[in-house]
Amino acid sequence: MNARAAAARMIVMSLVVCLESAGAAVAAAQPTFRVTLDEGAAEAAPAGVVAGRLVVYLVDEASSIDQPPSAAPFFSEPQPMLGVTVDALRPGESVVVGGDADVFPAGGIAPGSYRVQAVLDRFRLNSQWSREPGNLVSGVGRFELAEGGSPVVELRLGSVVPERELPEAEGVEYRSFESRQLSAPRGRYVAVNAGVILPIGFDAASDRRYPVVYQVPGFGGDHGSAARQASRLRGADPASALGRLARSVIWVVLDPEGPNGHHLFLDSRANGPVGRALVEEVVPAIDSIYPTVSSAEARLLRGHSSGGWTVIHLALAYPETFGGAWSSAPDPLDFRAFQAVDIYADNNMYTDDAGEVRPSYTDRAGVVRMTIADENAMETVMGPANTAGQQWDSWQAAFGGVDEQGRPARLYDERTGSIDREVAASYRRVDLAARARRDPAGVGRIARDRVRVIVGDADEFDLDAGVRLLAETLGGFEFEDEQGWYAIVPGATHGSVLRTEAGRRLEADLADAADDAAGR
Repeated sequence: MNARAAAARMIVMSLVVCLESAGAAVAAAQPTFRVTLDEGAAEAAPAGVVAGRLVVYLVDEASSIDQPPSAAPFFSEPQPMLGVTVDALRPGESVVVGGDADVFPAGGIAPGSYRVQAVLDRFRLNSQWSREPGNLVSGVGRFELAEGGSPVVELRLGSVVPERELPEAEGVEYRSFESRQLSAPRGRYVAVNAGVILPIGFDAASDRRYPVVYQVPGFGGDHGSAARQASRLRGADPASALGRLARSVIWVVLDPEGPNGHHLFLDSRANGPVGRALVEEVVPAIDSIYPTVSSAEARLLRGHSSGGWTVIHLALAYPETFGGAWSSAPDPLDFRAFQAVDIYADNNMYTDDAGEVRPSYTDRAGVVRMTIADENAMETVMGPANTAGQQWDSWQAAFGGVDEQGRPARLYDERTGSIDREVAASYRRVDLAARARRDPAGVGRIARDRVRVIVGDADEFDLDAGVRLLAETLGGFEFEDEQGWYAIVPGATHGSVLRTEAGRRLEADLADAADDAAGR
């Protein structure tokens, strides 16, 4: 165990003791929330009834959080929340959220001053309730919870989430590509969305053809981030790597969202053939609409975090379609380091064999801000039985199978953290490092020749461990005869790694590959 991990575990253990003590003190007196469907929101219920997951989000006024409570979960300062499933609610009717609700933290809500907001997530089609038209949300209320008090807090679901308006930006075109492969099994229209950024100086009448960079956002991101990416590209120094890319490629920002959250473009029983839909339907459509160089070496992949894992997977799984991946801070590349857990050897996701809790989010000072148990408890409030569409539920939907109800099969018990050994073994099929070990001449060679990865050794989610294990599987970090490389950056975090020399090298390498693909 390194010093950072040791310090983190000492800190988190003290936090657990404090929470348990606080839980014993506050369990007897808790607030109750009466949530009423406002008559003015009746248009959201054309049949007169709404249903879904009702979550009441709280923010302690003593915290540093200045966002609305419904912007949760907050990784650096987890806040209380309660959730219940609503089967039928009519305008004017109320739901009481209290003693029977799923609650985080388990010990209850501590005395204090709180902001509060309720959300009824009716559809479960996205990891972000605010992107689903027709979902219902209350205003922000405030209440005081005194020692021994049991206030009843009134909230009204009075606002309806409208149709989403994607941000506009110069050179950006939004596209939705119908996927028959995804529509057929789901029994409804399903599209794969993309934000297409045209290069500076683009002339549709010209005979010039462009390489394509396919970007996959991280968890919570989607094709709407194309506007921000276009601003970065257009605002870059023309002589810089980003400035070169702004003029030399068509940049496509993909939407990785689905009912189970980020699907990683990895075919699975829970998510369907999302990878095949991209390769067999979306990529040919892009090539038919835009003047692309339609060859594998001219299709380049870029992603960060969950997007970082995705682009490596796509490069390894579809080498005839994509020429290479440029990845930063990717999700676990080796499931022997599934964040802080070896899912094949460890018995529990939440605690080690000595009973010490495992961190999920550790700041660069070594303070554990959120444990794996914390994060999963919040996901259970938002959607029990792997239905929240949040990070851990999304991984189980992408990497595993389904249960008897068609929900993502549980890698571990969401209450206790106990790992299901049979389900864990099935994850070897999609474990990228395990795939490289099984097929060193195929998958391993592509990982050495076509993949570039950067990650910080102070990554808040311990993602550097998986990068290190994959690099060691491949025989090192820099390869003499191949073009791929891996870099673990001292002192860099999940986000700051992009602003390091390694981050600049990653962009320059991508720009060079684009120039080579264009024949310049």
